[in-house]
Amino acid sequence: MFDFSSDLGLAKSDLMGLNECFAPVERKYNKGEIITICAPENDFVGIVKSGIAYLATMNTEEQRRITDFYRSGDYFGVHFLPNTDNKSFYVYAKTKCTVDFIKYDKLINCCEKHCKKHSLLIDRVLSQNIRRTVEHIDVIGQRTLRSKLLSFLEYMKQDYGKSTFTMPLPYSDLADYLGVDRSAMMREIKKLNEEKLIFTNKRKITLL
Repeated sequence: MFDFSSDLGLAKSDLMGLNECFAPVERKYNKGEIITICAPENDFVGIVKSGIAYLATMNTEEQRRITDFYRSGDYFGVHFLPNTDNKSFYVYAKTKCTVDFIKYDKLINCCEKHCKKHSLLIDRVLSQNIRRTVEHIDVIGQRTLRSKLLSFLEYMKQDYGKSTFTMPLPYSDLADYLGVDRSAMMREIKKLNEEKLIFTNKRKITLL
């Protein structure tokens, strides 16, 4: 069962009974396996219990583009994506993943008991979606590679709640997510280290 308290950052005392309310279905995926194609008929919300998954699409040159990444407690679904006919999005497992699926109508419609717990979770999910969208727009909208990197790292610092954290993406995938050249990005990371703005040890990063 999904642990709504730990995985979505909500108090256990407030959310007891929500597994019965939402009746999630658990599924497991191996690395590289497609979790879902984001299409209208896939009327559910997926919540990652463990592992890392990517949201990806294909650009006009038929190259993969990573547009989002999901860790434990993050959710995905076609209802949280832009409505477009000329782009297809899909979610795949970057690592081994366990995902709980909830029917979308169960999420947005109050249960028969009209419990406050349900409304609390809906507010949490919607606010998380808005926050992640704004953060991504802010990061990729930065004019320079340095600004993109520093903005992304600052959001990661806020997300983890500490200055030292392990990057959730390999650097090659981070470059894809930021829409920049990997070699240029690595040179910029080296400069940031030399200027003592950050300290990196492989994927472990400290903002100084």
